[in-house]
Order: sequence, then structure tokens, then C-alpha cells
Amino acid sequence: MKLAKLLLWLALLAVIAGGMYWLAHLKTGSGSDAEEADQEGPVSVETAKIERKTLAQPETAYGSVIAQPARVQVVSVAFETEVRHVLVAPGQLVKQGDPLVEIQPSAAAELELRQAVNAAQAAARDLDQTRSRFNLKLATNEDLGASEKAANDAELQLTSLQQSGLGTNNQILASMDGIVAKVDVQNGQIVPSGGALVETVAADDIEAKIGVEAEDLPILKEGTEVQITSVQGGDPVRGKVRLVTHRADTETRLVDVYVSLPPGSGLLLDSYVKGTFDQVAKAALVAPTAAVESDEDGYCVFTVEGKKAVRRGVTPGLEVGGEIEITGTGLAEGQSVVTVGSHELSDGDEVETGAEGNDK
Repeated sequence: MKLAKLLLWLALLAVIAGGMYWLAHLKTGSGSDAEEADQEGPVSVETAKIERKTLAQPETAYGSVIAQPARVQVVSVAFETEVRHVLVAPGQLVKQGDPLVEIQPSAAAELELRQAVNAAQAAARDLDQTRSRFNLKLATNEDLGASEKAANDAELQLTSLQQSGLGTNNQILASMDGIVAKVDVQNGQIVPSGGALVETVAADDIEAKIGVEAEDLPILKEGTEVQITSVQGGDPVRGKVRLVTHRADTETRLVDVYVSLPPGSGLLLDSYVKGTFDQVAKAALVAPTAAVESDEDGYCVFTVEGKKAVRRGVTPGLEVGGEIEITGTGLAEGQSVVTVGSHELSDGDEVETGAEGNDK
């Protein structure tokens, strides 16, 4: 009796194990069949056309408003002088004839003037005496000529000093309407002959000097339009590149670019500004940014050729507003590239295209 029960239990366990094996095998087989079915069907994708167009992306550089070097007028005097009072400040607007600096000749300049006056008077007396002797036949033509030359030289020296303002001018006046760009002296300072006192510039003879990256130099040519805006806000003005230098600043490593400003720009001398210009990719093949994928081999796009997906390696470039410049082998204007579903693709997969964007 016990043996019969044992055999019954063993038979029941065998039936249960067989049923579990059959169920597991049925599920596994169904999954494989589904995967095979998925693999056999085409991948549904959306595409767009590769286009040839010009992309433009704004670039920004910073700098300041300066006086145009060629338009700066340096106020100076032709004799050594002592500054009594500086009457203007940098950035001040002045009218023609406004006093800029009050000066007086230095002690050395006054001595030079007195010496010139004495030399001229002595030469004139000597000339009179020589003429008297010449009339009495006591002097030769050579003596008379030498006296006349000495008198003329002394008079010219005195006239030159007087015309330079020595002994007459106490105030230096503005020669034009404009802005005081720089004050080079202080009260009580002794300034040598020809030394700068004040620098002025006409209100419209200003420009912007901005520092740009060396890689942007091919974009900026003489006449290129640059939008200049004060960093403190305000309406932008449109200037044009006047000069592109070919020297990097030792501290910032940026290259100076000078931008001419239109009349009445309203920008303040020495104020900080930003310049905006377009970075341009010319005659580039352009695709939607969504078409570019990355994998272990780099960047790529999938083109659709004869209902097959073809992987093509690309080098991405300038990206603007959902579009990107691409370069690579086998790319051409008008080709369809996958924009949706590319992450599911491998090279050579069969595809089924749906909506296509940017049709012309």
C-alpha cells in the first residue's frame, strides 16, 4: 500500500515538471518569434532634405570707445612753460575759443626771451655804428654785410619767440568744438617746449576698439558691419570695420579691431561697449540638428537610399536655430536624412519613411 502511494506521488511530480517545462518553452519560443518578426520588418522613420545654404550666428566682442588717433589734436606751446591752472577735465565738451589751460613762461623761457631782446637790440646798435663807419669810409662792404646779417638773425630769433606766444599768451584756447580726450598736465607742472598740454577730438571723431578671437579674423574685413551697443544699455548703432590689426594683446590674447561709428552715435568716450557681428559658414551643406547622431566611431547621419539606411560619417560645424553644417563623404544637396528613429538604425537596415520636413 505504501509502495503504491509512493509511485502515485512520483507520477504526479513528473506530470507537474513536464507541464512547467512545456510552459517555459512555449513562452521562450513566442518571444523569439516576436523578436524575429520585429527584426524582419522595416524601421519606421521620418526624414528631411539636406540643403545648401548660408548659416549666420552672432558673435560678440567687447571693447571701449576711443578717439580716432588720426583726428586727435594735441595742444602744446613752443617754449618751456609752467602750468598755472588746468581749466578743463577729460570728457568735457568745449567750444572753439574756450580756455583750456592757463600758463606762464618758465624762468628759463623768460630768460631766453630777455636774451633774445637784448641780442636784437645789440645787433641793431652795431648795425647803426657799422653804417656810420661805412659812410665815413671806415668800414668795408664785408663789415656792413656781417652786421646786417647779425641784426637780421637776432630779429628773427626774437620774432619767433614772440610768435610762439612767449611773453604774450596766458591762456591756451580750444581751436574747435569737441571733447577733451585727455589732460596731460597738472597745476604747477613745468612742460618742455612742444610738450602736450591737452588733447581734444571732434565729437564725431570717435570709434570703438574691440578685442576679437583670432579665429574670427577671417570674418572681419574692412567695411564689415558691426553692431555697437553700450554695455550699460541703450540703442545699438551700426558701425563699420576701419582697421583689423594683426597683433594679439599680450594679456588678453585678443586682436584689436577698430570700428568707425556713425555721426551722432551718442556713445561716450572711454565707455565700455560690445560689438556684435555674424559668424558665417558659406555654401555649407545643412541638415536638421536632430539628424546628427554620435556612436563609438564618431558623428554620423543616416541617409535613405533605395529604402535602406546608409550610415555616413560627418563632421559637424556651425549650428544655428535647429540646423547644423555637416561635411562628409557621399553627402549631397537633396539627400534625405533620418531625423526621427535614427537611434534604432544600423547601416543597411530597411526603413519605412513617414513625414518629411523642409520640403521646398
